[in-house]
Amino acid sequence: MNCIQFGDRKINFIIQRGKRKKTVAIHIDRMATITVSAPQYLDEESIRTIVQKKARWILEKQEQMERKKHDNPVKEFVSGESFPYLGRNYRLKVIPSSEDTETKCNLINGKFLIELNGQSDGNSKRASVKKVLADWYVEHAKEKIAERVERFAQQLGRWPRSIKIKNQKKQWGSCSGNGNVRFNWKIIMTPISVLDYVLVHELCHLFYHRHSAQFWQKVQSIIPDYKKKRDLLKEYSYQMEGI
Repeated sequence: MNCIQFGDRKINFIIQRGKRKKTVAIHIDRMATITVSAPQYLDEESIRTIVQKKARWILEKQEQMERKKHDNPVKEFVSGESFPYLGRNYRLKVIPSSEDTETKCNLINGKFLIELNGQSDGNSKRASVKKVLADWYVEHAKEKIAERVERFAQQLGRWPRSIKIKNQKKQWGSCSGNGNVRFNWKIIMTPISVLDYVLVHELCHLFYHRHSAQFWQKVQSIIPDYKKKRDLLKEYSYQMEGI
């Protein structure tokens, strides 16, 4: 762990080096951890100088992260909590069922209704509710994403080799060199316009693997206001913490 001093504050950061990295980028994750991506040839002192110049911005971003964490506490998976689906929040209602009944989740009358068998209690109850809710999201993500990918693939004139829905901790989506695309099931929680941005973003990697000017032009040809959608995606990431 590296550290710089800014006034009476210490800023700790991690350095990650990449063979293909040509510039320095500072990333602050949802836990306010700072990671500095840098080229292999750049020495630590030069990196520290860059971080020092960005110190005020880093501290402001960290404070924003802390406020957002406070506004979006970790979910307990109990009745009354809200969970998003396609950008709209729905209240959770957990009701007991007989022990031989399978635990299931349905979206009914504007609520996530989970029927939980009587075998679950305490931490196991929380884990059961979380799992069945996640399973519901995954099922609906597969259906909706397949439908939307087909639509945009037709517009772009290129189809992915395969589509996988995964539980990816750090990525909303990815596209391999051979055309396999993967999506984080949690994007089904975002508004349809934000979901579309993620899908189009990965489909455009079928043409350009890097985030080049041509890549962003391709994205913009389908999602003209992609920058706005990209910013919204960052906002939604806080709501999904712990789900």
